[in-house]
Amino acid sequence: MKRLFAKFYLHLSTGVIVLGILAVSAHTLWSDRFDTWRQAEQSSQNLLTALARDLAGNLGLLDLTLQGVMQDLNDGRLHDLPPELHHHMLFDRASTVGYLGSLLILDEAGDVVADADGIVPRSANFSDRDYFLVHRQRQDVGLYVSHPFRSRLRHGELSIAISRRLSRPDGRFAGVVMGAVSLGKIHQLFQDLRLGWDGTINLFRDDGILLMRKPFDESQIGQDFGASPYVQKLLHGRSATFESVSPIDGIRRVISFGQLDGLPLVLTVALSVDEVFAAWTRKALIMSLMTGLLCLAVVGLTALFRSELNRRKKAETKLRRLARTDDLTGLPNRRAFREAFEREWRHAVRTRSSLALLYVDADFFKDFNDRYGHSQGDEVLRAIACTVDATIRRPRDMAARHGGEEFAVILPETDLAGARVIGENIRQAVETLGLVHANSPYRLVTVSIGVAAVRPLRGSPREALLEAADQALYGAKAAGRNSVRETHADTARSEGIALPYADAR
Repeated sequence: MKRLFAKFYLHLSTGVIVLGILAVSAHTLWSDRFDTWRQAEQSSQNLLTALARDLAGNLGLLDLTLQGVMQDLNDGRLHDLPPELHHHMLFDRASTVGYLGSLLILDEAGDVVADADGIVPRSANFSDRDYFLVHRQRQDVGLYVSHPFRSRLRHGELSIAISRRLSRPDGRFAGVVMGAVSLGKIHQLFQDLRLGWDGTINLFRDDGILLMRKPFDESQIGQDFGASPYVQKLLHGRSATFESVSPIDGIRRVISFGQLDGLPLVLTVALSVDEVFAAWTRKALIMSLMTGLLCLAVVGLTALFRSELNRRKKAETKLRRLARTDDLTGLPNRRAFREAFEREWRHAVRTRSSLALLYVDADFFKDFNDRYGHSQGDEVLRAIACTVDATIRRPRDMAARHGGEEFAVILPETDLAGARVIGENIRQAVETLGLVHANSPYRLVTVSIGVAAVRPLRGSPREALLEAADQALYGAKAAGRNSVRETHADTARSEGIALPYADAR
């Protein structure tokens, strides 16, 4: 009875200790996680405040400069001054404005009538710009921030315009005073900040138009994200911090945002949730291991479980490898090819890179088997497989046995011209083997190769690239074999492929 009681007491004590250790560890980790989250919020808010102050200060100063120009234009005494002094009085404030590209006065027709860059204004008309049209159509706009545009006066520099309306005494439209802001300088300001791998900074107009972003992608500049619930939350609040998934790249982040004082602009600073908790995750792992070591009653079971799990994992890995390898050639088999093709297709869509595919087929192989026997045929297939595999160089390039005497080669980030060069190298290498084939018109073992390449978009059909390579292979055979052919670009497009092919012929 005493022994049973002691065993029960020992088990009970061990259980209480283990539960106590687990409870303390869990509480500590939860507290640290909460503190980590608060620090991330504070960091993003502090950075947002500093950035907003810088942008609002410079853009606000530009607005004051525009208002000063408007006041000077209404001062009739300035028109009696010499041109040099008149120009200086109008634009003397412009030198203090950061990010300023051009400062112009446009008349009611959109022609430049005064230019901060010179006493004699540059000849240009901007009546087609949105900052001109909106002021001509409406009197109540006040300060207006334009869509991004390529500057006609500054060698195509990406810019936005801050503008105000000029009116005659009777209220009629008299023109526009505008200052062009270099988005390149704002981009440089954003790029100098370190936010981690997936941190972002976004500058929106108050209607959801994206003006600048880190990381920079020019294709996104000027896009309208106003319909996104994420952006709507930014536009309808003064400032806040929240967690959300970005509609631009789909990454979950902790986001701080705020409207720039006196400007129709919203600035966001966002940190990746995964990166925010990276250090905490490492700490949690270490504490978990320490807790496991202290829980002596669990260590033995954990070790046994881990040993069994590793054994099973190795066995499964071996079986998986065997299931994905062709027994004859040692190359990946058709199943492995499909998995790799799917993976590289998704990568090409994500990175907007080119993906090339080669189909390699042994010429007159049935005739070879009939004359020399299947044993010799197997040796030929092994030689071709070895040659194909040796010809491709990069780590992600992959050669696989596609079936029978046909092989497939996946070439990530390779255009049609590059793929054709590789295909020609394979054809020549096989021919150089010098394997005798008396039933072939070339008297040697040769291969025909079909080449296709694509830069896929999201939603593009994967089968289109496979079919294009297959058509190219048929073209090579129809051309007499022992050749490399690619599918014509127009044919590929009609099948749904989203990339204009480079014609290497």
